[in-house]
Amino acid sequence: MYDSHMLLAALLALIPIHGVVIDTLGDRTAIVRSDPVPKMMPAQIRRYAFARPASFRSGTSVDALLDPSTTTPTLLDPVPAGVFAPGLPDSGRVVPVEIGSALPAAELVDQDGNPVALDRAFAGKTLLLSFVFTRCPDRDLCPAISGKFAYLQSRLDPKRFALAEITLDPPYDSPAVLRAYGSTYGAKTGSWMLLTGTGSTVQHLLDEFRISSMRVSTDNFLHDDKLFIVAPTGRVASIVQTGAWDPAEVLATARSVSGLAANPFERFKLALIAGAVAICGGSQFAGIALLELSLFTFLTVLAVLGMWAVARVLWASRS
Repeated sequence: MYDSHMLLAALLALIPIHGVVIDTLGDRTAIVRSDPVPKMMPAQIRRYAFARPASFRSGTSVDALLDPSTTTPTLLDPVPAGVFAPGLPDSGRVVPVEIGSALPAAELVDQDGNPVALDRAFAGKTLLLSFVFTRCPDRDLCPAISGKFAYLQSRLDPKRFALAEITLDPPYDSPAVLRAYGSTYGAKTGSWMLLTGTGSTVQHLLDEFRISSMRVSTDNFLHDDKLFIVAPTGRVASIVQTGAWDPAEVLATARSVSGLAANPFERFKLALIAGAVAICGGSQFAGIALLELSLFTFLTVLAVLGMWAVARVLWASRS
């Protein structure tokens, strides 16, 4: 359903679209059949303008950011691109994001339709970045991550910190869909961005951040739940491998990365669990179990050593 309010919202925002060029005209315009954009615009065939000279053969599939505010709606930087297809990250054709890496360049769009340059938008702030999708049916995954982001938003100064979630489902998660999703968690403009982009842009980011995302049904994915903590310099300071992180631990780590006083015990726990997760091949629960087993073993050894020391003292006193 696309009522007048949805269409008005679409006129005020950049819209990532995918379509097929039917014909390129001589006046820097083209006839394009574009796919529907949920809550923003229906599928349609119409004439679009190019922001810069471009020419595509008939039948070419393209991705572009649409500016609908111009007299003839304008496609910004259209590129040939297939339909978005989630899958295993292709790290061989990108520079993977690791600890110490700078954020990659990518032109995204936030929940209000504003353009966001990923590598520049958060300069000078500590960024907490994760990947979710709005139709996620598992309350322990994306909804839980967004719930923890809401907790962090209430405890972090937006002048020093930023939160961002990038969608794993760009064909469905339009800016309007992300805005509605964010409102259910109290996401505030200026402190918490929900980001989308063209399918090709998001696919490239999934490769760079090494996020696996496998479609299991029309509206569901199995995916990685990594959390990236990025320093004010724009370089990745910490990577939490799964979504079962404790917000208090992440809060302490983010404050430390920002140069503020932080609870050292919470930071220590997050670091220990992260190390255990790495040993367990990415399983947070197995990592926590390994950590608990290690702590139990350590405490048991301490208790045995303590009993042995007491026994030695008692034996010496009797002698």
